[in-house]
Amino acid sequence: MSKHGNRITDNAFTADSGENLIAKALRDIEEKTEWHISDKEKFAGAHGIYYDSKKIGSFFVGVENKTGTKAVLKLQLRPLPYDEGFITRFIGDQIKTNRLRLPKIYLDNRWNEEDGYGFVIFEDLSHLLNLWENIPPTQNDRENHKKFLKEFIQSMLPVKEFIEKPVEPYIEQLKESFNHHQTVAQHSNHKHINDEEVQQYEERYFKAVGMLEYSDLHFTHGHLTGLDVKVDTDANKYILLANLYWKWRPLYFEVAFPVWNDLMRIRNENLTLDEFLGILNAWNQLWRSDIYDHDPTSQKQYWAILLFFAMNTIMLDLGASEWKDDEIKEKGALLACWQEFFDWVIENKLK
Repeated sequence: MSKHGNRITDNAFTADSGENLIAKALRDIEEKTEWHISDKEKFAGAHGIYYDSKKIGSFFVGVENKTGTKAVLKLQLRPLPYDEGFITRFIGDQIKTNRLRLPKIYLDNRWNEEDGYGFVIFEDLSHLLNLWENIPPTQNDRENHKKFLKEFIQSMLPVKEFIEKPVEPYIEQLKESFNHHQTVAQHSNHKHINDEEVQQYEERYFKAVGMLEYSDLHFTHGHLTGLDVKVDTDANKYILLANLYWKWRPLYFEVAFPVWNDLMRIRNENLTLDEFLGILNAWNQLWRSDIYDHDPTSQKQYWAILLFFAMNTIMLDLGASEWKDDEIKEKGALLACWQEFFDWVIENKLK
């Protein structure tokens, strides 16, 4: 387990399909609680996986109680450093703005060895729009994301943390993170880049980021894509999902993460670096005012975070993840573009 806090990929080595455990858990919950399975198909395919469809970490299904309240049951099949129900309540109780909230929890039970699973039952928000109404996101989606992030950063942060702040220099945290993700990649059944190539990227990566001075870490939500935020237009609120991802992050992580996620959604077997950079620049134009009192894209730390994403993508997110048969050419082109981008960032932004 990471000594630097809340990481959910430590189970990537031992996870399996979880079929028997899922069946057992659903029986248990229907027998022991007031909730029953109402819709097995509504959230089909929404499982949490570890880079492989045969390695399931979590499972979602629609449920309903005796009073007719509909909700979502999330089964947590693997042990985690912190329970999602605990995190949601801990953070939710601190929110002081009426524009943001976390999902309402009806019932939860943390992962325990006796059951072999944990669960959380939370309100069904599937009727609400995602912050990104389109996939891949349009420019309007990106502009809406900026409005949301401005509210999040300026109105919700800082929050009290539930993890002790790391005392090691950030470069040491990067090395520990790299070693962990490299091990996950090396144990993967899917290889699209060889270990020798990864080693060459590793050397250049740490040479580039090792010379930087990092601003103080802050405690924040680390997975704010446009699919992790719901928009309640009637109540004029944003609702934050994926709350397992709160931890200590460097400055600008919130603005770099959606850029990476948008770029990962490109599906074009003829993708060029110019097209790739065009999407990046569409985001950068938005970041240059209003969120901070300065332009984050002029800071090396912003580009260092994007280089971190590029390194992990080359090594693991694309380099060692499962590719479906009908997306091999598209993902191959995307991986090649991330490799080009890696070089581009070092040459143009980090020297």
